[in-house]
Parts: sequence; structure tokens; C-alpha cells
Amino acid sequence: MLLHEPERTKADLNFSLLGMPVRISPWFWVLAVMLGMRLKDPALLLIWVIAVFISILWHEMGHALVIRAFGFRPWITLHGMGGLASYDPARHRRFVGVTSWEQIAISLAGPGAGFLLAALLAGILRAAGFGEHLFFERPFYLPVVEELPNVRLEFLLNKVFFLCVAWGLVNLLPVYPLDGGQIARELFLRCNLRDGIRQSLRLSIASAVLFGIYAAAKWEDYFVLLWFGFIAYENYRALQSYLGRGG
Repeated sequence: MLLHEPERTKADLNFSLLGMPVRISPWFWVLAVMLGMRLKDPALLLIWVIAVFISILWHEMGHALVIRAFGFRPWITLHGMGGLASYDPARHRRFVGVTSWEQIAISLAGPGAGFLLAALLAGILRAAGFGEHLFFERPFYLPVVEELPNVRLEFLLNKVFFLCVAWGLVNLLPVYPLDGGQIARELFLRCNLRDGIRQSLRLSIASAVLFGIYAAAKWEDYFVLLWFGFIAYENYRALQSYLGRGG
């Protein structure tokens, strides 16, 4: 359910980063453009796509580096639902995967990497003498930079700031297959091995529906509403399948 790699196509972009294979599905670029549909300037839309690419790849690298630290060989896929850091649990541990606490650490590493990148960029701006142009907006204290000499660089930095922090926070929602959903699932299973998956799926469905409605009402973002509505539906199907097996 959701947490799987898309099929390979001839239009995929493949390369290696820090010794880890990276594959980018053409649907990833479609996703990035759809998220930036409100931008009328083609140059700003291109910068937005670059910011999405940097932020999500960095997020997945956070996952992948922790996976590698646990002794596995990860690979990264960027696709139409975001990104995915994968590994083969059969390698290096004789068919034994990560423990629940290791899975939680892997899940936290993605948002943590995004928060770290935002902090690093803010530190670089201060060190370069642009500290007076840097602000932190409430309620989440997102870093914002204003009145830089290069307007397009300013736009790029602001979008990377926004995506690193906002994407990290959204990923911490207890919605499967987002990082927070995987963390919630592991915690529920630790508390109740028999009923943990069912409890985590119910929480995931409720959280996805509520956040989708909030995004539509607060930000008039109907793409996010549809996206989380789809996730809620897939979680509902998974729950029904699980209940049908007598779980």
C-alpha cells in the first residue's frame, strides 16, 4: 500500500549520490509542477521545481544514510507521491530487518535532515553577512530571507526553507506511509502487537482526512485535499483488507 517503488520507465533519470543509486520517475517532475501551478512566471516555476528536487532528495538522503549506518545498502526513488528510500532486508542480516527502534530512527532521519538543511542555510547566511535579511515567521518559525541582491536566489532559498521545514512537519503527521505514520505504527505495535496495525490505520485515516480538510479550508489548497483524500482511501482499503483477514 503506497509504500512501494513505481515501475521503471525509459524516461527515468538515474545517477549515483554518495555511492547510493538514485532514480527519478518522470511523475516526480509532474508532481513538482502541479505543486507550483500558481506560479505564473516560468522562471520562478523552474526554480520552484529545483527547490522541490533539492528538498525531497535531501530528505530521502537523510533516511538512506541512517539505513546505511545500520548495515544495509539503500537506494532512493523520487516519484509522483514524493520520495522513497528503500533497502533489501535480506542483505547483510540474513533475512532479519531493522528493529522497531531502528525503523523509528530511519523515519525521523528524513524530517531531521530537512530541519538541519534549513538551519545550515540560515547559519551560512548569517556567516556571509546577510543575517539582517533573515527572519523567522510564526507559528512554526519558518526561516525567511528578504531583500537579497539576487531576487531569484532569494526565491530559491525561501522555497528550500519552506519545503525543508513544512515537508518535514507534514511528514511527521501520523499518516501512513508518511514518516509519522510509520513511527506511529511501530509505537502501536510495541504497545499492542495484536491490534497495533489496526489502531495505527484508524489514526492514519482520521489524520489524513482532518489535515486534507484543514488544507482546503485554511490555505484553499485542493491539491493537498485530494492527495490526503487518496491516502485516506488507501489506508481505508488496507484496514478493510486487514480486518478481512481476521486481524
